[in-house]
Amino acid sequence: MTDEEMVPWIGQEFVESDAKALGTYIAALILRFRVRYRTDMSVLSTDMELWETRIKPYVALLLHDPAELRDAVAAGKRFLKAFVQQTSIEEYDTVIDDLELAYYETFKAAYLRHVNRSALNGTIAGSSAPKLVSEFIRDVATNRFSKGRTTMMGSTILVSPVAELIQLCNFSHEDATSFLDILRDAGIMFLDIVPAPVLEAEFVESLG
Repeated sequence: MTDEEMVPWIGQEFVESDAKALGTYIAALILRFRVRYRTDMSVLSTDMELWETRIKPYVALLLHDPAELRDAVAAGKRFLKAFVQQTSIEEYDTVIDDLELAYYETFKAAYLRHVNRSALNGTIAGSSAPKLVSEFIRDVATNRFSKGRTTMMGSTILVSPVAELIQLCNFSHEDATSFLDILRDAGIMFLDIVPAPVLEAEFVESLG
């Protein structure tokens, strides 16, 4: 089955640049993991300014050029409008999973190009941030951290990252929150969502 057949209403205008692909992808992930379909969708789909406030801070973790950020947010808003028009509530999870699967290589390439590696610096509890991030990603990938829902491609939301960082890594509460700040600033995890591209072995290996 081709990409177009899996999600026929998604056209190139949603993915034709890194900015648009990231806006679409982050919007889809926030919908999948952080929106209550039956209570939130009717409000969000009719109030694009509200939806912009939900997605823009997280798109901005990856895109710093104002024009690219505008394009990304616009794509995320277009995606929500089209998603609601073309999809029934019973199909929401399935369609988002199909979208991620169909355009995964596009989303992955854009996402990994824009991870903010400059945020991966300093030390936490005496260990270097890149080393800890690599270990964290491996632990998420091997299910050492408790996960909530997970997409077919592996994007997931963590259930209690602060508590489990304290338990599994012997962090203090301050260390755990500082580490989560690094993950967020880098774009590796936001709203406790870990996108599938950062769980790829090639990304972990690139951290050194």
